[in-house]
This record gives sequence, C-alpha cells and structure tokens, in this order.
Amino acid sequence: MSLEFSYIAYNEDIVIVGKKSSGKTYLANEILRALTNVRIIVYDFQWAFHDTRGVVVHNIQEVFKLFDAGQKHIIFQPYDKSETAFVQYCEGIFQRSNVVALIDEAHVHVSKMKILKAYNNLILSGRPRGISVISISSRPANLPNNALTNARHIFAFKLNLESDIKFLQSWLGDQAWELLPKEQRKKNIEMDEIPEHSFYYRDTETGTGMIAKI
Repeated sequence: MSLEFSYIAYNEDIVIVGKKSSGKTYLANEILRALTNVRIIVYDFQWAFHDTRGVVVHNIQEVFKLFDAGQKHIIFQPYDKSETAFVQYCEGIFQRSNVVALIDEAHVHVSKMKILKAYNNLILSGRPRGISVISISSRPANLPNNALTNARHIFAFKLNLESDIKFLQSWLGDQAWELLPKEQRKKNIEMDEIPEHSFYYRDTETGTGMIAKI
C-alpha cells in the first residue's frame, strides 16, 4: 500500500526505527531528497546518506559556515564521532532557526539514562525556533521518551528485540508486535508479521496508522 505522508518541515518531528538493514536509512534518504527547498543538516554517523543537492563535510565548523552562507542540504559525516562533536552539532543547530536536524544512529549518544541537554533542547524547545528533528535508531527502547512523545510521525520497520516492541506499544498499540518475527514472540503469536522492507507508519496527532512498503 502506498503512503500518503504530509510533513511540515520546521514544525514537526519524525522518528524512524528498525533493525539493521531493515530499510530505515533508505526511507530517510528518500525523505531527504524529497525536501527540496528545506534547509537540512544531516548527522551521518555511518556515512550512509547521499543527496545530489547536498554538500558533504567532515568538520563541524564547516557545517555551520556553509549553513550560514545559505547552503540548504548539508551532510555532516564526522571524522570525530565523539559525544563532544555531537553536542556541538546539536548546539549549533539550536542557535539557528528554520532547519531540520536529521540524526542517524541517535541511540549512540542518547538514551533513557543519558539524555543530553543539547539534544533534549532540540526536541523540547526547537519548534518555536523553526527546528524539526528526524531521529533514526535501531534501538527504539533506548531512545529518550521525549523523542517519541514529541514526534508527529513514527515509522517502524522490523525489530529483533521484545523490549523494543513493548516500548513502541505505547505509541503504536498492539500492531507493534507485527514488527517482531513470530518465532521471537512470547505472546501475540497469532498476529501477522509485516513483510520484509515494509514499515508501520503512525500519525500520532490523528491516531491513524498503516503498513506500507519502501
């Protein structure tokens, strides 16, 4: 089934979750390419993003130099993958306005036990500044609750851990179990399993959800 997806940049957040090689990065790349006239800074931890309109840089200072000069799509592929560099990325965005922060592998630097203030500021206080956040993770249960609570759009691909399913159930309902292979379930075994490279989409504002394929 095709997905009718309407996203208001600078005003709405997105969360994309799924196991490795499930399709989440492919989907994020498609969203990136579709936002032609939107200013985006990608934190590309795994160097997996590509965009013909984008400029790839490896130095955090160069990122904001380009942004302030008017470059719309910037893909930051850091040589320095430390927490300090990630905080600089978040703080630099928070000092600006009208920008989408697309953060791959968000669970590397943030978790329920370690909620970085710089990331939390983007989630909780970014919208009045025109800042949207797209958080991508292979471990949804490790993401801070704020990331999903404040997200308008949730895309969930297949997962391998029951703990991730139980966590997502608060936002997706019982359909979250369809993301877990039947042989790994302890309950809801009778429920269907979504096809490979498919995802469950939920609009948290309207409460509507559907399964679609990339």
